Amino acid sequence: MRLQNVCVWGPLLYTATAHNSIHWTNCSSTAPNLECGRLNVPIDWNHPQGEQTSLGLVRLKASNATARIGPLFFNSGGPGSIPSEFIGATAQGLPLFGDILPQHFDLIGLDPRGMGTSDSVRCDPEIANRRVSFFPKTQAEWDEMVAYNQEFAASCYNLTGPLFAHVDTTSVARDMEAVRVGLGGEKLNFLGLSYATQIAAAYAELYPESIRSVVLDGNLEHSLDEVSNMVTESTGYETELVRFADWCFATSSCALHGKDVLALFDELVSKADKSPIPAPGCTVSGACRSNVTGEEIRFNVQEFLLFKEAQPHLGVSGWTSLGDALNQTLNGNATALSTMLETSDIDSTTFAGLAVSCLDWTHSAKSLEDLLYKEQLAKALSSHTQGASQTWGTQTRCIGWPAPVQNPPHRTQIKGEPPMLLVNSLYDPSTSIVWANSRFAQMPSSASMVIRDGDGHTSYTLNGESTAAMVRFFVTLEAPAPNTVYRS
Repeated sequence: MRLQNVCVWGPLLYTATAHNSIHWTNCSSTAPNLECGRLNVPIDWNHPQGEQTSLGLVRLKASNATARIGPLFFNSGGPGSIPSEFIGATAQGLPLFGDILPQHFDLIGLDPRGMGTSDSVRCDPEIANRRVSFFPKTQAEWDEMVAYNQEFAASCYNLTGPLFAHVDTTSVARDMEAVRVGLGGEKLNFLGLSYATQIAAAYAELYPESIRSVVLDGNLEHSLDEVSNMVTESTGYETELVRFADWCFATSSCALHGKDVLALFDELVSKADKSPIPAPGCTVSGACRSNVTGEEIRFNVQEFLLFKEAQPHLGVSGWTSLGDALNQTLNGNATALSTMLETSDIDSTTFAGLAVSCLDWTHSAKSLEDLLYKEQLAKALSSHTQGASQTWGTQTRCIGWPAPVQNPPHRTQIKGEPPMLLVNSLYDPSTSIVWANSRFAQMPSSASMVIRDGDGHTSYTLNGESTAAMVRFFVTLEAPAPNTVYRS
């Protein structure tokens, strides 16, 4: 089949033809309705006739052909999420999308360039597993950190090739448009969680006329300076840790019920800073570090706060698991708080995720003194977590990165009025409500925003009022009234 759609990439023209259309195959004997596809696209969209990279995707067609609306792309964030796995699990019966969306939409799981079934970012796991502090206090520690970053990034560049310097979010958005055209040219629907809200915004900037509906759940902000971003995320994390401590004190199912959780947290961090706490389960499995430092506790606890309530269908145990982890660590077993180790030169969750972050965000510290100013600020505003966060990781781990920033921070500029719905919880430890408000202020008048008055990162998977509003928006394009606040 020859497709006649012509897509505009800035000043460039790209014509979708049979040569670059999606090649489909059946990819699961246990899920016969699931299709696997591949599409080649330019590594560098500024040189569309240059070297190509291969994208992998899956499609689960709408179950009700007469009620079908169009394609719905899904990405759960990261960066490093593998959307094909979510759609594949849905085909196997995972109730991630409920009953309504699979009836009306072809569910599309496009693995972003560099990860999953797409051509992967590859790095040396031995270098990745080396322990180094990202809160250097001395010139020697600063030098060690920068040297580590340079050696690790060089391994990624050598193992990956030119793709390594082109996994930025703008390139991902252009890939999405190529896939949309390859699917037949219908307008796109997109459900983006966490980092994927940045993909959604980048796509809307480039191709507003190609959008039928977009939902951004758990919003990143891509226009703020480094210090503002660091402060916003670290204080959001700190606030949620305090709320967890209050919940744990008052909740009998928490392993530290009735105790001063914040004091115990500080005690653990101080103890582990002096002498790393053993993680015997890691010694047995080899999957994680054999002991845990205080810095690692501060970084790793953030992930435990992402979901307050257990979500068994996603393998998430909720805040009770953090109470258990802290209690076990207090008793000398820090296995649950240990850092996972890499076992292969392909790890889509961490390798590609860091590569994307280093191409999307500035990391301007040039000396130990530059970083110490930020450390002092972080400690003053977040006395327990002390600035440890995904943002801090980007601003330190990308120092010395060999590939220049491709998608620098900027205010969102969307021409036209594509239907967009922003959703954010009030107490999100990763994507702050501050970011959501700032992002919403840059959206066109066609955008709407709703707030979930609750804890945790993103809302779609909770199956509450917020989820119902998102589903309703996709099907009917009817957004909730302005200033709507949901409790679930």
